[in-house]
Amino acid sequence: MQVPRPPTRTVDCEPEAVFASTHLFHVRNKKKPGNFIHAEITSHGFFKYHVENMPKGKRGCPGKWLFEIAWDHFQQCGAIVTGIRGDWTFGDNLDVINRLTVSKKMAVEVACRHTWAYDRARSKGFTSVMVIDVDGNPGNYNAVDVLFLP
Repeated sequence: MQVPRPPTRTVDCEPEAVFASTHLFHVRNKKKPGNFIHAEITSHGFFKYHVENMPKGKRGCPGKWLFEIAWDHFQQCGAIVTGIRGDWTFGDNLDVINRLTVSKKMAVEVACRHTWAYDRARSKGFTSVMVIDVDGNPGNYNAVDVLFLP
């Protein structure tokens, strides 16, 4: 698979396709080991992905771009996506959930609408939030499993 060119003005982004099939997709940045996307289409038609750009900063392949190339790959393969799945046990999305739910300021379903992952899902028309499971308590969740639906 030929990986699309990264956005202009991107620094230290040299993407390499590790694996690409009708159900799995993995691209990593040869210049930054903590910068990659691993995505799949599950048996239920859910687009599930893990994207990172660590350490954080202005260098590397942008997460939004990595999400888009994975999405485009599956669309070109003819995948029918029925939902976008988030299964967070660490990272920015979980941090947002914990910040917004502390002292029960906001319900976890509402807090999900303030995450980076929700912005990606919304860009594809998946605006309904269904929380499948949580581990922990408001403001101190260890895991949140969410599904974004049309």
